[in-house]
Amino acid sequence: MEISGMEINDLKVRLNELKEQILLQEKLIIDNMKSFFDNKPKYVVFISVSDGISRAHVCKGIGNSVDTSWMNAIDIMNKKIKNIEFNPMWIKADIVKEINEYTYDAFIDYISHIKTNYFREGISFDKMFNSAFLEQEVNSNVFIDGKKGSAIKHIVWKNLNFYIKNNLGMSYMVDENSIENVYTFKTIGFFHDGITCHKLNNEWLNNGRRYIENIDQELIVAIIKKSSNYLSKQLDDSGKFRYGYFPCFNKEVPGYNILRHGSTTYSMIEAYEITQDAELGEAIRSSLNYLINEGIERLEGADGVTRAVVVERTRDNELKLGANAHAILALSKYTVVFNDQQYMQLMHELAEGIDFFHNKHNGSFVHILNFPDLSLKEEYRTIYYDGEAAFALMRLYALDKNDKWLNIVEQAFKHFIQNKYWKYKDHWLSYCSYELVKYKPERKYIEFNLKNASGILDFCLTRETTYPTLLELLMATYGLTEKMKKENLFPELLQSFDEDKLLRAIEHRVEHQLNGLYFPEVAMYYKVPINILWAFYIRHHSFRSRIDDIEHNISGYCNYYHKMLNKPFTRA
Repeated sequence: MEISGMEINDLKVRLNELKEQILLQEKLIIDNMKSFFDNKPKYVVFISVSDGISRAHVCKGIGNSVDTSWMNAIDIMNKKIKNIEFNPMWIKADIVKEINEYTYDAFIDYISHIKTNYFREGISFDKMFNSAFLEQEVNSNVFIDGKKGSAIKHIVWKNLNFYIKNNLGMSYMVDENSIENVYTFKTIGFFHDGITCHKLNNEWLNNGRRYIENIDQELIVAIIKKSSNYLSKQLDDSGKFRYGYFPCFNKEVPGYNILRHGSTTYSMIEAYEITQDAELGEAIRSSLNYLINEGIERLEGADGVTRAVVVERTRDNELKLGANAHAILALSKYTVVFNDQQYMQLMHELAEGIDFFHNKHNGSFVHILNFPDLSLKEEYRTIYYDGEAAFALMRLYALDKNDKWLNIVEQAFKHFIQNKYWKYKDHWLSYCSYELVKYKPERKYIEFNLKNASGILDFCLTRETTYPTLLELLMATYGLTEKMKKENLFPELLQSFDEDKLLRAIEHRVEHQLNGLYFPEVAMYYKVPINILWAFYIRHHSFRSRIDDIEHNISGYCNYYHKMLNKPFTRA
């Protein structure tokens, strides 16, 4: 791809903006560099460039001043651009600010005490930084990994040497026998997306993604819009999702789950309620059509009842309680947001399907049935199905006021309370109990919701993973506490509940979940950035981005928008 004169000038403008920021760091890091390089400071600058389609090229410059290091990196970058003939869309600049030295064995011990994929420093295998790699290169190319059943991490030499040869053009090979010491380093970084120069975080868990001073309504709406639009682009012509990616090497996630198809569609409708994006609306209709045409079957029972069931189209064709639930959740949300009543009868039949899973004697649900005879396959599979089913029936009850659905939910909650289901900290049960209190503002349901949240607040404040369902749970409880105060419901229950900690946990999770979003400065280091840009991901699952990883984040942020950012928003 040839670069026009205008593009070259634009590139120079962007580089100059980044250079200004990098030059300002010299006074901040000179003491660290003097200390490490025997009182003769040297500076290490990395410039990463990507066209948005392929993995970023990282160019390193070393010199006796920041300016010299910058120019050395630029020279390498210019040669790379000329040789490969690509147009840099994203540019990121990093300067090393702090270095630590380890023997090889000490380094292995150090990384072995860090959760897989949570190592957040760069690595150099020599003191002069000839073989140095940013944290983002280390993680996106799987240089460090663990073995199942062992706590000891190791360097994946195959991946490291492949990267050295194919991305850096170096011919030498490295292994543990050729290394005396390992040097870890931290950086100060800036990223230019072609419009704005962004300061980057350099704290451990936030490292490498943009610094955001204020998480406001505009930002939350932008994230909801970008991520939901990402989902809309994952649909094929039939309305089926591309299921997800393991992005380090651009491998698609195998399999499919019709339950997650329904729940993902539900989150897209939540997003549409806020963004009113026309393309997203068309994608929602396409996705619902796939769910209905490919997933749902109607069965006529001997009792004369027509039941609709969502079939998992596998060899066994099983029926999941949660799949029926998410079909109702998606269809009921569509009914409200699009003001379209066409699916009322289908939702009624899906609810009759849920009723078939319901044990009338003790209020519990069974989880998996065989298709088409509805015989029992598995009494229990996952705790989530129970809350999903009850929540779905409450959403349908809000539309048709059929007491049958409310009675099933109350019977189920009798079982949940007797068996202390709050110990599972399930966000679906928080959603459901909040909905139930709208119609049955009884103490036992409020207590259940508060108990479901209170035991997890410290976990929410300290958990290093982004764990998106935590925000969903917190927002359901926040909605309940606001209702309690507004309607003066059992004020003594609030006195023993830590509302301040709830608010701190919400604000922490809202920010921390941004560490699971593929901003362009994060996505650019993976094999095909465009395949994951603005998707959410799970770091400890090999940076996986699957449709349900995205939907839970969208749902959490939509709830946060409605409950805590409820000022009128004017769309451009």
